[in-house]
Amino acid sequence: MIALLQRGEVSLTLWLPYIPCRGVQAQSKQRRLSRWLHNSRLNVHRLYKSLIQAALADWQEEILYLSLDTSLFWDEYCLVRLAVVYRGRALPVVWRVLKHRSASIAFRQYWEMLYQAANRLSQGVKVVLLADRGFIHTDAMTAVTTHLGWHYRIRLKRNTWIWRAGHGWCQFKDIHLQRGEAFCWHNVRLHKGDYYGPVHVAFGCNNVNGEFWAIVQ
Repeated sequence: MIALLQRGEVSLTLWLPYIPCRGVQAQSKQRRLSRWLHNSRLNVHRLYKSLIQAALADWQEEILYLSLDTSLFWDEYCLVRLAVVYRGRALPVVWRVLKHRSASIAFRQYWEMLYQAANRLSQGVKVVLLADRGFIHTDAMTAVTTHLGWHYRIRLKRNTWIWRAGHGWCQFKDIHLQRGEAFCWHNVRLHKGDYYGPVHVAFGCNNVNGEFWAIVQ
């Protein structure tokens, strides 16, 4: 860990000066380090759990923001990560790597991570889950609120169906907004046919680039 912090990148060769080792030859040190990293007895998640729990034990903020996102590597692997957002940084809490060619995943592929994260966070803190459009899963929203007692703010797609009392169903793409215009709708439902709600939705049009944003909570 010290070597990684010092170098800022993953490279066994560059880590060698920071690794205590009785070997003299660089190749000998590198082989020893490689054997240690590939030791099947090392449980990375178990080791990291105690570190992140200690780091978050004295959380002083009123709200803890937890981001859920994915990253795609080499068009073959998908990293799913839950991280605490703090002072512009993302501090990983739990993560999972899937052999998956898309950044979009199903709820069944990350539901366990939510409960693992709950066991690592400080008790008595209001937790707000932040997620992008790929995570608008009603099963996840139910698990977060009903089982974990968290809150959520998830971005919606423009083709999302939304229902309002007295207005019926419509899609965001059918609502035409001017730049800088925004609305908040309370007690609405999502997903025509298999509706979910009531929820609250805020949506608007960016006054600089005209980009549409919609957030459900």
